[in-house]
Amino acid sequence: MDDLASRLLRLPGLFPSTSPLVLKPGSPDAWAASSVGTRFTGGHAARWFSACDGQEGDEPFADAHALCSLPEAIAAMQIADDLRAAPDGYWVEPHWLAIASDGAGQHLMIDDRDGRVLAVAHDDDHIKVIAPSVEAWLAGLIDGVARGTVVHDEVFGLIDVDRLAAIHAARRDREARQQPTPLTGRQKLGLGVTVGLTTTLVGLLIWWLEAQRP
Repeated sequence: MDDLASRLLRLPGLFPSTSPLVLKPGSPDAWAASSVGTRFTGGHAARWFSACDGQEGDEPFADAHALCSLPEAIAAMQIADDLRAAPDGYWVEPHWLAIASDGAGQHLMIDDRDGRVLAVAHDDDHIKVIAPSVEAWLAGLIDGVARGTVVHDEVFGLIDVDRLAAIHAARRDREARQQPTPLTGRQKLGLGVTVGLTTTLVGLLIWWLEAQRP
């Protein structure tokens, strides 16, 4: 059994029974018969989709991305082709094929020329290399869970613990900024004096207006 197949077999064991991962087996025949069979000739995309055709459901697999089926990858490719043909062009290269998606335009893609796994956003031309190969990517997740540096999260799926902590810290900071700041004793006293003076002045103004009536 090759490294990719053996690592795919180990993935479901990383997920809790409450959020199971069910992988769909790929098919070399389905790949060969698809519209991408003659376009992606580097062998890396073919090897991935011949072994894995995504997952059942859309629960997050890793970093809030769910694994793509071959039809989903082709649909993402066609959108990228249309954008690339537009006047402004597109930074997604024609030899990149999606293997995972967050459902909002962010994808993990395999570079069919060299096998790298890339994090690609639809609205940001900054590309991050996740791993030099899909085998290395999966091995990093498997080994990370074993070491405790990668955990399963209901929202993100498998995620680095430090990154998850940073996300939660940023969320708490954002929520704290949105909460009104409690008044100090001096501020409360000042507010009370201001309200009292305002009420008194309004009362005097009303008395004066009444006094001016004939």
